[in-house]
Amino acid sequence: MIGNIFGNYRILKKLGEGGMGEVYLARDLTLEREVAIKVISPELARSQKLMARFRIEAIAQAKLNHSNIVTIHSFDQEKDYYYIVMEFVNGSNVKEANKDISALPLKQILTMFSQVLEGVAYAHSRGVIHRDIKPSNIFLTDDHIVKIGDFGIAKVEGIDGLTKAGTTLGSPVYSSPEQLLGKETDARTDVYALGITLFEMLTGSPPITLNTTSDYEAIRQTLEFKPQKPSLFNPAIPQALDALVLKSISKEPERRFQSVKEFQDTVNAVIPTLPSIQPGTLPPAAAKPKINLANLTGNKHHMMVAAILSIVIIGLILVLLLSSGGKKTPVYTGSNIQGPGISHSSTGSTGTSLPRFPGTGGNTQQEEPGKPSISTLPTTSDKTDTTIFTPSKTPTDVIRQMDGLIRKSEYKRAISVGHGNIQAGLESGELFLRMSQAYFHDGEKKEAAAYLHKSLNADPSISFPAKYQYKKNKEAQGVLSITSNTVAFYSSNGLSSKAGFSLYFSQVSQVSQDFMADIKGIFKKKKNRDNPELIIRDKEKNRYIIELMDKDKKKRSFIKFVIDTLKK
Repeated sequence: MIGNIFGNYRILKKLGEGGMGEVYLARDLTLEREVAIKVISPELARSQKLMARFRIEAIAQAKLNHSNIVTIHSFDQEKDYYYIVMEFVNGSNVKEANKDISALPLKQILTMFSQVLEGVAYAHSRGVIHRDIKPSNIFLTDDHIVKIGDFGIAKVEGIDGLTKAGTTLGSPVYSSPEQLLGKETDARTDVYALGITLFEMLTGSPPITLNTTSDYEAIRQTLEFKPQKPSLFNPAIPQALDALVLKSISKEPERRFQSVKEFQDTVNAVIPTLPSIQPGTLPPAAAKPKINLANLTGNKHHMMVAAILSIVIIGLILVLLLSSGGKKTPVYTGSNIQGPGISHSSTGSTGTSLPRFPGTGGNTQQEEPGKPSISTLPTTSDKTDTTIFTPSKTPTDVIRQMDGLIRKSEYKRAISVGHGNIQAGLESGELFLRMSQAYFHDGEKKEAAAYLHKSLNADPSISFPAKYQYKKNKEAQGVLSITSNTVAFYSSNGLSSKAGFSLYFSQVSQVSQDFMADIKGIFKKKKNRDNPELIIRDKEKNRYIIELMDKDKKKRSFIKFVIDTLKK
């Protein structure tokens, strides 16, 4: 390919390649300038879907004329090769430069990111939704000008029959839930991807790292991760910036910024409040002088005096420690709870598993260091056990403690553990959900409902591993997902398959526990005796039969309570 001439362009060298083709640096022989050429091979050109996407990319970028978007010069054919000629950006993409970018002052990062928002907002105003925003598709010139490229799966207003090609494609980490599930996409899809990109620019890495090569598993992990504050990874980030990022990457589109322009206005309002240098960074003139150890010791006499003083101090410390060694405080740590930490899909005897949807996918928020141990727990009713305990080291440990206590019907103790850790500063959707479950089983439905709403405010969706009987004698495995507005089942065999459903609570007429299935289960083999089915009926008299994977009847009754509460 090197040295070949396509039209007026001589191919000079290969710049890279992707799923759609290869990109080359070329010389415009007429205008004597360097350009980039994306070439789709004859083999790929035989695919109608790929050619549709290739044409969309050309049309999408040809509609746009903006300083922050890579300019398209032409779309042409040379023998069996189709190619797009575009502006050559002499620089690197944000992914390649991200380590350097994340080390910049916050004000500089946000000023750079505002250019990205400017370009995407312009594209939206011209009817183009990018749908593949990510750091590797954002280029940075040597003059620090941002350029957005790769509109290969863009949705272009007015192009019928082509926008469906690649609807669910894109990089899972940067794709919004609605895009991954094959649902309708709009400007808020790009808002989500922009938020994930900003998180990466601020912290040096995206909020989730995938640990699988399976496409389905990658999508599942992405859907289930729970966004955490960027300041947990970069302490210099202020609260206002935390809130901005978390709003942009909300799992539910209606909770995000409703337009990129709104996103940009908020970013631009935060920029003036940020320092021009990183907090804690000293300018060169204020650098601390090096310490000369020789000046501190002076001579051997001074060193001997210092050694004697050190021995005396150590001796005093030992005396103090020994004098307090006999005093003990009763502690509850949940060390009797067995099994691994909370899992998104595990079932069995290791503990009740209530995976979030979306959840962290393994990103565990650490407690703030220096938090004091709680010796007296707050009580919300005379039923609350005031067990003295020390908050666990990680949120996962707390969830495991509470799961174990709920499983053993020790609801008051589970509530006490939850209250103590909340007072210690640990708050999460997982913890609030366990509080709701413990209160429900303890008969306190008012408190259970309050914590359920807190859980959904902290994390917009929860889920339970389940099976769905979508036809007689046919069932699909997946997750029963519940948000504040909907109840849905997503099949693990294909998230957009027909073996699933999604209902607004306004459509739900009744939810019931299938006790007849339990009775029939008694006559089955012992290992299959439990059969906790849940039946959801809609107002059109359709039935949706759900069976929980971990066969927990207590959890079934809690899920019924959740749906009944949210559909009121």
